[in-house]
Amino acid sequence: MVTKYSLQHSVVKNYFITMNLERLEQQSNELKKQIVALGMSIPGSIQTVYLRCGKKNCRCHQDERLRHGPYYLWYRRINGKTATQSIAEEDVNLFRTWIDNRDKMEALVQKIVSLGADYAAVFKTTPGKSKNSTTPMRGK
Repeated sequence: MVTKYSLQHSVVKNYFITMNLERLEQQSNELKKQIVALGMSIPGSIQTVYLRCGKKNCRCHQDERLRHGPYYLWYRRINGKTATQSIAEEDVNLFRTWIDNRDKMEALVQKIVSLGADYAAVFKTTPGKSKNSTTPMRGK
């Protein structure tokens, strides 16, 4: 038997579920905009190195403080192997910005994934949604 109270309760519950879904969608869209605004992003790190040359009588072999450099190397993983690329001193800050963007992007993606899990939990409780509509198709 449907009472006035249960009907009102159902309407209020549906309203809050819908509002919650909309809020989660808005938050997700805002995070996506932030990702796009980041610009270029790259993996890896930059190391500053000072090296010894191949000349045995060079000053760099006598004292560590007299090694050649600084040289800037960009390290990253490609197919499980470390790749290294030398970069010009004037490009170091640009590469560091791109690497920082990658870290920011990954943090934003984690937030989107978390919002997605919240969305799925609320979506599943939405009246009128069948169980089949939230179950992924297997083998597709």
